[in-house]
Amino acid sequence: MTGPTSSAAFEALLARQGGDLLLLVDDRLRIVRAGTEAGALAERGRSSLAGMSLIAAFGSASLDAVARQAASSGEATSGEADLGRLGARHFAVDAVPLDDAGLVMSLHDITALRRIERVRRDFVANISHELRTPLTSIKLLAETLSSGTVDDGPTMREFATQIERETDHLAQLVDELLDLSMIESGETKLALEALDPEEVVADVVARIGPVADRSEVTLGRLPAPESVARALADPARLGQALLNLAHNGVKYSHPGGEVRIGWEVVNDRVRFSVADDGIGVPETHQQRIFERFYKVDRSRARERDARDPGGSAGLGLAIVRHIAEAHRGAVGLLSEEGVGSTFWIEVPRA
Repeated sequence: MTGPTSSAAFEALLARQGGDLLLLVDDRLRIVRAGTEAGALAERGRSSLAGMSLIAAFGSASLDAVARQAASSGEATSGEADLGRLGARHFAVDAVPLDDAGLVMSLHDITALRRIERVRRDFVANISHELRTPLTSIKLLAETLSSGTVDDGPTMREFATQIERETDHLAQLVDELLDLSMIESGETKLALEALDPEEVVADVVARIGPVADRSEVTLGRLPAPESVARALADPARLGQALLNLAHNGVKYSHPGGEVRIGWEVVNDRVRFSVADDGIGVPETHQQRIFERFYKVDRSRARERDARDPGGSAGLGLAIVRHIAEAHRGAVGLLSEEGVGSTFWIEVPRA
């Protein structure tokens, strides 16, 4: 690759933007040529990389190992390496020996691919956990009933009720998964209307009322603004999001506590808020609370689930976030552990 034509071709490849990162190294594995993007990855100018070892330039032992294996074997070698600041980017590396010594190294950014794989693994692990718990309960209850060890009517009815409760939890989990999948994929089209925020809040209060009564939680209203405004939103989806927030507020409130629902105008948006005086969310968890399957404390969640037969798969707040994003709005919370939380969702003002 020493001829002028090959050199020009390599320089043209180096100059490409948005493609693989290319490096030309000599027989001592010192950098001879590097593209602009490689220089940016090493946080150096491309010219300053010349003469540097791969370790010195990129601080990556795995990148150096791929090059050494290719050089010693004389054969094309592939591997992977974490590069960039704090190894935040992941690359597939190919090292191809040259006839006249040295290597051409191609680095393909697979950071997004690895992130997707990690999300998929986490999803499978989470859904397996959520399915295993109710299925195990149903199996044990059914085995006890079928063994004949329980023959009194009240106990049998109690077992049957528990089976029904766990089955309802499974059905809720499946429904939420399907709903979240549709929202994330963009298959759900919003039917936007100019909505009266007072009517939206009143509807949520009426729908969550029976759940609050069973949990011995009082429903209240946050002070309404004096201004008149309309929210541009899909009434069904906005209602679903607010109902999830209200249900969450009731679930994590103490018996005798209060959940307050209201709205206000924030710039060009209408913000709907659900406030409670319950257990609150620790500050270290607040950034992740709207992620799929994320639960602050699984033992604490199970304790609350005992009072709430519907259970929780950790999908409700993720659905709220996606509904807000579909409206080009936002979600958020203010919370203090042991004091209470205020969750909110914003949608555009009509």
